[in-house]
Amino acid sequence: MPKSTSVQTVLISAAAVAALFSGLGWLAYSEGWIQFNAPSGQSGEERLTSKKISELDENITFLCEANYSVPTNGLEGPNKVYKEMMAAGLDYKNKAGWYQGNYSISESRKGALVLQGNKAFVSRPAMFERFGVMVTSEQFTIDRTTGEFNQSLTIKDGRKIEIIHGYCGKLTKAPF
Repeated sequence: MPKSTSVQTVLISAAAVAALFSGLGWLAYSEGWIQFNAPSGQSGEERLTSKKISELDENITFLCEANYSVPTNGLEGPNKVYKEMMAAGLDYKNKAGWYQGNYSISESRKGALVLQGNKAFVSRPAMFERFGVMVTSEQFTIDRTTGEFNQSLTIKDGRKIEIIHGYCGKLTKAPF
């Protein structure tokens, strides 16, 4: 009987090692470290670059917790400060962006998107009066690494009024 116990131990150990290596192999395949039937002239770096480019073809929606600091009586009056949840989005394919809020670049009237490193800059010209002054443009930034969100309005004399500061996280939709 002791001989069959050692055979069982060896078989169980062999099965465990095989399971471990197949699990590691699957992980390497799913992460793109190894590829079957890969183009022969394509390096690992080229595959990663093509993966990043395909990710930039998608729309990304963010959910943001925003701190508003809005002037109440012209620019010289005290600011009304409050928190609010909002959504924001980046459309890399169409080079556009939007956010929801009181002074928003809406989904129906998106702003132009420019990427500079980890920051996404979205802006749109405007011509409306707020706080007793003429607003000439609206803009916001999202740091794609930290999720930091900043929104401001540019007024006719060139000054920028910071309205919103907050943090955003990528909204992941359920698969059903």
